[in-house]
Amino acid sequence: MTKRLLVVEDETAILHALELYFRTRGFEVDTATEREAAESLLSGQPYGVVIADLRLGDSEGTEGLEVVSAVRRCSPATRTILLTAYGSSEVELEARRRGVDILLHKPQPLSAIASVIDSLLSTAEGRA
Repeated sequence: MTKRLLVVEDETAILHALELYFRTRGFEVDTATEREAAESLLSGQPYGVVIADLRLGDSEGTEGLEVVSAVRRCSPATRTILLTAYGSSEVELEARRRGVDILLHKPQPLSAIASVIDSLLSTAEGRA
């Protein structure tokens, strides 16, 4: 499984922290701050894991769920993590319906996210 990671996050401090942290851990990291850019990247190359924020931009929407749907269309084997500070049981049910592997509530230590990714990738390798 590829050690390529896509981070979709509109908060630049979080985006850059994730990018830097995972680059130092040996990942190739691409980033996007909006759904459309993420979907463009997804159509061009495979990713081992996609981390997407639930809410992108100033809206109170769920664009991150659209990113997850795009992942499932473009690359069904890619593992997905949805980050949110606005979780609810409805969001969690919809995330599961769309195929999210893990839903994490913000804030999370980078090391905790790394542990989740390592687990997802080792599980994916075991299925390959």
